[in-house]
Amino acid sequence: MRFRAGRDVWLGGVIWGSIALLIWGFSETISDGDLVGALIVGAVILLLLSIWFRTSYEMKEGRLFITSGPYYKSIPIDRITSVRKTTNPFTSPSLTIRKLEIQFGTHGVVSVGPEDRDKLIRALREVNPEIEVRK
Repeated sequence: MRFRAGRDVWLGGVIWGSIALLIWGFSETISDGDLVGALIVGAVILLLLSIWFRTSYEMKEGRLFITSGPYYKSIPIDRITSVRKTTNPFTSPSLTIRKLEIQFGTHGVVSVGPEDRDKLIRALREVNPEIEVRK
């Protein structure tokens, strides 16, 4: 089961505004003949695009797969101990501030930002009813 990433308008503006500025910078570095600069700016553009288009969460084979651009993490659902809704803007991988903080194992914590947080909580608890939903 795949869960789309939630996307905040303001964060979309930041990402797409950054991409627009970087495209301008890319064209400037090309016109100046700075191939190294163009490669670096081009790589940052590709990174931002991959984060925007490749952020998702998927449950299959008893695991939660988290993908955001080049970032990838897999968590066994039976090791998840608790889930809590949060609005911390400084955790990732997420394109929204409306997130779920997932604790797993003894000290593992990851935050995800699915479009429908309640649906992901229900799906996780179907696989592992022992997951505590904290306030």
